[in-house]
Amino acid sequence: MEKCGEIDFRASGVAVNSSSAIYLMKSKLLLELQKPPAPPKAPPDFLPPPLFLPVRYELTSTTVQELLKVLDEVLKGERLLSLKPRTEPILPPPPEILPPLDLYLMEIEEQMDRLYHKLSTLATEGRFVVFSKVIAGFQRLEAIKTFIVLLFLAQKSDITLWQDEEQTEIYIVLKDGSVAYEKPPVGVV
Repeated sequence: MEKCGEIDFRASGVAVNSSSAIYLMKSKLLLELQKPPAPPKAPPDFLPPPLFLPVRYELTSTTVQELLKVLDEVLKGERLLSLKPRTEPILPPPPEILPPLDLYLMEIEEQMDRLYHKLSTLATEGRFVVFSKVIAGFQRLEAIKTFIVLLFLAQKSDITLWQDEEQTEIYIVLKDGSVAYEKPPVGVV
């Protein structure tokens, strides 16, 4: 190509293009997953041919009067049956979807007032109320319910809850001013 004086890359471009197309086809063949065999075809259900029953028209012909007479007899037979009201329910009672509502949840406002009053009496002794003092002597379920009421009080912004990451103790500060809040104890943020 240099001897001709013209540098023409058409021939080499065609060769590169052809080799890249061949390489692409080979890589597709290598990467193509083996197709699973087709599931065997189920034999079609056998449908028997319809049966033609012999019908005798002379036995099936009825008049309207005969139909009315038979219907009247059936209705009279219904009236003769003694209809007793059912004492048992037709359907079983529906299963209880919701558990019975706890009286504790219905009286949450009263519980909040009681706990706040208890906290205010405990807070007069110091600046903070420690949660372990509040639940001292409580059983586990009572302590859990008290903590839930504490969360409700904190949501209403009546109290503030503090807990240090290194300690497990929860500190409670009242918002009504009955507690002089200067700074939290050491380690409380």
